[in-house]
Amino acid sequence: MKAVIFGNGLNIKFGGKDYLNYKILRRGFNLLQQERRSHEVVPPVILQFSHVMCKEVPKIIEGMYDSTTDDLEDELKRFKKKYESQRISDFGSIGMEDYFFLLHIIFQYNRAQYKGTDEEEIFSLQIEKEATECFKDLCLMGIYNNNKINMLYKKYPPEFIKFVNQFDHVFTTNYDLNLDNIYSGKVQHIHGQFDVLDQLYDPKSFRNSLGDDQFNKNHLVNPEKYKYLHSTALMCYSGKQKIEQSLAKKNLNLITIGDIEKVPDSMVNPIAKQLAIEAKKKQLEDTSLQFQYLKALDNYNNFTGELTIIGLSANNDNHIFRKNSDIAYTYYYFSDEDLAIAKDVLPNSAVFEPVKNLWDRVHK
Repeated sequence: MKAVIFGNGLNIKFGGKDYLNYKILRRGFNLLQQERRSHEVVPPVILQFSHVMCKEVPKIIEGMYDSTTDDLEDELKRFKKKYESQRISDFGSIGMEDYFFLLHIIFQYNRAQYKGTDEEEIFSLQIEKEATECFKDLCLMGIYNNNKINMLYKKYPPEFIKFVNQFDHVFTTNYDLNLDNIYSGKVQHIHGQFDVLDQLYDPKSFRNSLGDDQFNKNHLVNPEKYKYLHSTALMCYSGKQKIEQSLAKKNLNLITIGDIEKVPDSMVNPIAKQLAIEAKKKQLEDTSLQFQYLKALDNYNNFTGELTIIGLSANNDNHIFRKNSDIAYTYYYFSDEDLAIAKDVLPNSAVFEPVKNLWDRVHK
């Protein structure tokens, strides 16, 4: 079996600088600032907080946050190495998903600093979750680009379309539908996609059929222009975290009532426990009922055969680049840095080729 996986490099190739990190962030910031109707979905307070995060980078590099990041040592080390010699000139100087790491350690640090005081609530886990969702929406607005992102397939040359259609499986980390428009099979979006509502925002989802229907309980809305902000698009600070989040949702479908009942009440919210039991009873009555999870990520992790990787960075996508003796890898790299990192991660048998060679072949 032959598979290919595409990353954002594909959109940069056919969309140009508009889909570089700094452009996406600045556009998302500006759109959120200008489009007041979006504020019913994304509170604009995240605009101010975004600049606060940016200013914390030197303090992180100097070690101010080290004491409260015991569970994030690898991520902290990676972050420091990436930015210790880089000039942070503005909001767009930091990698999009690195902001999620920044946000997390800022909240974690301040929870410890203000523990037992009136200010502790300001940095609670709930407030952190809401801030993370708001910043994610800012990023998604920049990526979506008023739906211009979904029009890039019109620039695909015939040879590239032919190239894509030679594969048995097409995976992508992108949320857009460009590949879906040219591939004869089903494109598998391993990080979610803009046109599928997340289960919390889908009034017809299995999750919202339970006793605490989140959609109606929280008076959620899906404004047509901004429905993509409530999609399954997955965004967080590491590949490991993406896998963990997806597995946690998948495991909700695998646990039994017995497993749930064994969990001591002291370790779980009693209401959540009863909801979990309610869900399992419904699933026993109708096996088609499922909590939503990214099956495409599951399929990618279980794939064996020939895998071609295009438009992905070995530095950022560490859950994509992994040693698996059952896979024959071909990696089209963009930079010498990507090549060096990939050679450390992928098996010695992997084939490496500059992505420019591929574009020259298929851009006819």
